[in-house]
Amino acid sequence: MRLGALLTLCLSANMAVAQTVVSAPYDVVAAQTAGLLDFEAFPTIPEPGQAIHGLLHAPGMTLGEGLAGQVNYGRDGFDVLSGSPTTPISVYVGDEASLAVAYHAGFGSNAAFPLGPDGFAKRSGRGEGALAFDFELPVSAFALRLHADYSDPLGSRPAPGPIWLHFFDANGELMHEEEVFPDTGIQNFGFLSSHPIHAITLTHRDPGGIAIDDIRYSLEALTN
Repeated sequence: MRLGALLTLCLSANMAVAQTVVSAPYDVVAAQTAGLLDFEAFPTIPEPGQAIHGLLHAPGMTLGEGLAGQVNYGRDGFDVLSGSPTTPISVYVGDEASLAVAYHAGFGSNAAFPLGPDGFAKRSGRGEGALAFDFELPVSAFALRLHADYSDPLGSRPAPGPIWLHFFDANGELMHEEEVFPDTGIQNFGFLSSHPIHAITLTHRDPGGIAIDDIRYSLEALTN
């Protein structure tokens, strides 16, 4: 099934034709998207891995910590993005590393840890940061895998906290906000949109920190 037909089917199935962005199974989105960032091009190094300075580029996408026009400030140990993006939309990183890549036992492969206010040097900084995705062409599909924390049979660690994804159009206008409450372990998230997505931000308040892997996105632009 082509991506356009899949999008129509998911919108209809959710009874939300008027809604721009809808959730879809990760595997379904992944099967229909050519864009992939899986961090396997980096050396396989145990945690804490290596700090990544500057923007991270993949075919058709650039990964940073925020969108130009937004202010990234720390609150309670987490990155917080404030303000509206300027146009043309682009991503930025600060003077310090905003991302670390390391071998992640939960994924069984390399994964990325967004770095928060405490930075790479402290365990409290790894996984507490914000992420921003800027697409060279507007996309209609996006998915990622996220690890919030390992299972805790003794119940001594706090439960995972909320995660927010914000979807923006070419004018920097907010198209959709998605709030998710992950469980422990690996979580898969997928999204389809009836209107072009130009950028996405991800922020969270998960006490254990997050790691992301296998980012999928469409490389073809919507024509409607």
